[in-house]
Amino acid sequence: MAGEPEVQTYATLEALQAAAAERVATLAEAAGRSRGRVLLAVSGGSVTPGIFARLVAPPLRDRVPWPAVSLIWCDERMVPFNSPESNYRLARETLIAHVPIPSLQVYPVATYVSPERAAEIYHQQVAALLAAHDGQIDIALLGMGPDGHTASLFPGFPQLDAPPDRLALPVEGSPKPPPSRITLSPAALNRAAHAIFVVAGADKALRVRDALRGPHDPHTIPAQIVQPPHGHVLWMLDRAAAGAL
Repeated sequence: MAGEPEVQTYATLEALQAAAAERVATLAEAAGRSRGRVLLAVSGGSVTPGIFARLVAPPLRDRVPWPAVSLIWCDERMVPFNSPESNYRLARETLIAHVPIPSLQVYPVATYVSPERAAEIYHQQVAALLAAHDGQIDIALLGMGPDGHTASLFPGFPQLDAPPDRLALPVEGSPKPPPSRITLSPAALNRAAHAIFVVAGADKALRVRDALRGPHDPHTIPAQIVQPPHGHVLWMLDRAAAGAL
């Protein structure tokens, strides 16, 4: 990992979402300018829509090179595309529908097949995208749950020990419903040039402290497994999530 994680704290959820959107826009703008393409991995959760809402509105909308963006998901629930639980649906309604990302550059998880087949398809897609993007995810927008999970990498789950050549993994028996999911692997997340954790709420405070100040134990705090050797990790917190630091 290139240095210790950077930590930024904001007074309110709204200020956090605005700053996260600004950071994503700045990084996407820079990647587009330097390489002509941007690989963006997004997550679901309650904080994300507020980030997307700012990205699709001026002035940030006009800074992001949307036609150069390829969009993937850090994780997905094995539900239909139109399900309220679908991370793809959340992104479609709050981001994709409002900006000119080419439809062929949007890569939702194939939730209409078995989890094992969906994970294999996504592994192949992510591998091809990495090959076309200099081996890196430009921006991975992540969250963290009160149990320390990120994407769908949960404490004690075998996906934390996945082989380094696997980029997408099926998850069964998730402690959060729905139980069946697909997640990017630790190896995939560690291809991020910029991994940005956006975390809000007092219920996350103890795990934020453990992740940033405690011993390195990714099997207990899976968010700690995101340590890209050639990337930068940024934790963006609201005051409540930073309360135990």
